[in-house]
Amino acid sequence: MDSEAELATVARETFEYGVVTWAGRKYEEWVRAWARPHPLDARGLVQLPTEIYQAFQQRAPGHRLSRPEAEALGYPRVPGEQELARVRKELHEALGRCDWERAHDLDAELRELQTRVAAMRVTALRPHTALGR
Repeated sequence: MDSEAELATVARETFEYGVVTWAGRKYEEWVRAWARPHPLDARGLVQLPTEIYQAFQQRAPGHRLSRPEAEALGYPRVPGEQELARVRKELHEALGRCDWERAHDLDAELRELQTRVAAMRVTALRPHTALGR
């Protein structure tokens, strides 16, 4: 699963009271990290990767997202990690060609992406305690 994955569109209520509930406390923030507001109806619709939605649709009634299921969906990867790997590779290649201008641009992009992905990981993968968040 990556940031450019195909997206399924669901009602916000379905996301909040169905998908998030299915994910449970352990994976709630991770699922939220992958969700985004729909560009045409940000208040009523949510988009999330098709893989997550299909796993939700195929769930056994009453069961939460399990660790093996979450790992099969890409847990603990967060949005932006695949793009980060791509930029690192391009920077390495630009340095190998001595393309300093491109390397400079990629370095700036890499720094911004690293900051964004690190913040996303802290939010999406933080442990929950029984006494609150």
